[in-house]
Amino acid sequence: MDILKNLLRKITVKTIPVYILMAALIYFARPKLSFFLVGLPLILGGEALRLWAAGHLSKNREVTTTGPYAHVKNPLYLGTFLIMIGFCLLASQWIILGVGLLAFFSYYVPFKKKAESDRLREIFGLAWDEYDRSVPDYVPRLTPYEKRGKHEWEWSRVVSNSEHETAVVTALGVLILSMRFFF
Repeated sequence: MDILKNLLRKITVKTIPVYILMAALIYFARPKLSFFLVGLPLILGGEALRLWAAGHLSKNREVTTTGPYAHVKNPLYLGTFLIMIGFCLLASQWIILGVGLLAFFSYYVPFKKKAESDRLREIFGLAWDEYDRSVPDYVPRLTPYEKRGKHEWEWSRVVSNSEHETAVVTALGVLILSMRFFF
């Protein structure tokens, strides 16, 4: 019940367009097995990346430099991107994919990234600046960040970062689109 309450609390003016796109995606879905087989691994990989990242993320306490953050600055965005593409492929919806890509690259990435980067620079100063210069935004580097932290992945961080809720919603979306094969 807490998950449902938290999800309802996240319905805001900013998230309503996302929910409308998701509803349209489900409504207009015409799943094809070939696209389903390509989209599902993207969704699973994107959610796995988000779970891995959330298990390392210590919001506002330190510059997180372990796990995927040692290779890419924005693993949660990258995971979201993979999930979005995967769902559009699952549903065989190219128009919604185009709208989603446009929204992702014209709004989500530039505005959210700038606000987050400014906030982290204000909190962590030089430590953030050095990390920001050393680690790419979206295309992971092969070698990890040299000054990465020591802490391990923890489920408690996944929960405190609400990623378990995202995983549930993602799983429900896959289930609903899977059912579209039969109805």
